[in-house]
Amino acid sequence: MDIGRSRTGLALSDALGVTCRPFDIVAERDEERVIERIAQVAREEEVGEIVVGLPRPLSGGSNRQMEGVISLVERLRQLSPVPVATWDERFTSKLAEEGRPGMKYHDAVAACYMLQSYLDSRSNKTP
Repeated sequence: MDIGRSRTGLALSDALGVTCRPFDIVAERDEERVIERIAQVAREEEVGEIVVGLPRPLSGGSNRQMEGVISLVERLRQLSPVPVATWDERFTSKLAEEGRPGMKYHDAVAACYMLQSYLDSRSNKTP
């Protein structure tokens, strides 16, 4: 997930966790409704893990946006029957906008860039 102020982009991986695709946009500001939609998608799509993009500042430390995402992640972890992980999402929105200028669903594309990075990192680990 790529959580934004007014839209949250969702992406899904394939069953093997190798590739992903943009899935949906949750055009909602209310955190409770965002969490409800995420839980609904997780059930319907039989998600095994939820990965949330963490908007880390380039200078390090924390900021208001990152604190808001961490708060949402904590609530999601309490309510979700599947594990919830976080992953660095820096530059994913920029990549999505550059890769598909004018695209209506760039938030879901940004979520896909973040998820693919997460999947790639898992496949590069030695057993």
